[in-house]
Amino acid sequence: MHKKVMGFIVLSCIFILSAGCVSAPQESPSSQAAVTHKAVTPHYIVGVDANFPPFASQDRNGNITGFDIDALRWIAGKEGFEVEFVSVPWDQAIPLLEAGNIDLIASGMMVNNERRERVNFSQPYYTVSLGVAIRTGSGIVIQDIYDGRIRVGAQAGSTDAAWVVENLIKTGKMPASNLSLYPDITNLTRNLEEGNVDAAIIQSPTLQQDIAGRPLVVIGTILSDQKIAYAVRKSDPELLARIDEGLSQLMKDPLWDQLKQQYGLE
Repeated sequence: MHKKVMGFIVLSCIFILSAGCVSAPQESPSSQAAVTHKAVTPHYIVGVDANFPPFASQDRNGNITGFDIDALRWIAGKEGFEVEFVSVPWDQAIPLLEAGNIDLIASGMMVNNERRERVNFSQPYYTVSLGVAIRTGSGIVIQDIYDGRIRVGAQAGSTDAAWVVENLIKTGKMPASNLSLYPDITNLTRNLEEGNVDAAIIQSPTLQQDIAGRPLVVIGTILSDQKIAYAVRKSDPELLARIDEGLSQLMKDPLWDQLKQQYGLE
């Protein structure tokens, strides 16, 4: 009897030990590895007129600087996205935005109804006017502009050029041949200085900064109290909301007045 009991106990121990040696089912490597997703920071391409100080300028090394560049970098930092600035022809800025080649337009874009039909504007952040410059001593007066008696230069794609078309050419006051369009402000004022046009219409304060120290003078304005803002695609309300929120914060920050002072926008 004792032998049977002892034998049963031994067999039971062997069974238990054998069972303990069986490996538990292993999880697959895929179930063991924790899946982690790195947050992707939104990256937006900003199209600018890189020859439009003080809002945007490009140096010989290709670096783009200016009021709008500093402002948008601050906004991007606050709103958690990245910005990259690229120079674009101003008359192609809106088509490039619509095509998705850029995500935002900066560098002193004036708000008007024609543009509102194609883009959404942020809240305005500065007020400008359209000034008229001539060669010093030319004797031209502002009324010569309104009467359409002289040759006028403007930047292609600008509100300045649109004003000439709507108010002088379409009304029959000035022949279309008297309007010359240039790709940027540098070419425009150089042609004014060389006598290829009699007057140039350019947004202020860019006009004053561009002609400083040259034989050119401002004789008046044709439009005043014009608002400028940033432009985004109509299909991108999220970016517009971020720009507006960041701009509101920036305009309350001491940096806002510092930037205006730095770039001569007081």
